[in-house]
Amino acid sequence: MNIRKADKTDIPFIVNAIVEIESFSGTNTFNKLFGTDTETTKNYLERFLNDDENFDTEFSLNTYTVVEFDNQRAACCSIFFTDSFYYQSKSELFAIHLEKNHLDHFIKNAKSLPDNKKLSSNKFFIEYIFVHKAFRGQRIAGKLIDYQISKVTVEKVYINVLENNENAFNAYKKLGFKEYKKVKVNQDGNRIYPTDNKNILIKKIN
Repeated sequence: MNIRKADKTDIPFIVNAIVEIESFSGTNTFNKLFGTDTETTKNYLERFLNDDENFDTEFSLNTYTVVEFDNQRAACCSIFFTDSFYYQSKSELFAIHLEKNHLDHFIKNAKSLPDNKKLSSNKFFIEYIFVHKAFRGQRIAGKLIDYQISKVTVEKVYINVLENNENAFNAYKKLGFKEYKKVKVNQDGNRIYPTDNKNILIKKIN
């Protein structure tokens, strides 16, 4: 097993990972947020990750780590810190790369979502933890998460899990994560996410 920093050759794998995760429960969150079909969403994600001036968000290549077995990509995930630079970088990224109609659609939807920024700010989050189906059952996710944590000097890390994703919720609890907060992610009348709530999980690092 080889764990390494992601590079541009990994972008198609990472994009497919993000789309598969966001398509949980048969819906694609980004399709709804941007008003796009899946191929257009993938195109945008590729643009984000290929942007050499895009750093330190879940859409930035520099935050990703990849696991390989025999030169085959098996898993990936991102770790980032949600400071003011993080939120500024994301807003600029969307403004640069989204077509006007999709940007307008995103802004309208973003304004309708609950504001969880205060709760999520100034924390290290691990996101888009993905293991290819051919490599599942080998405890790769735990090793990858531990590796990501080892790269930062931090006392706590966090993971977002949608309320209806019980398998992920239980898997992260086995890795030492505990419930921190449950927050609303949908507003009444505008369902972007397949469930109305998400759980923020926390792991304290000794």
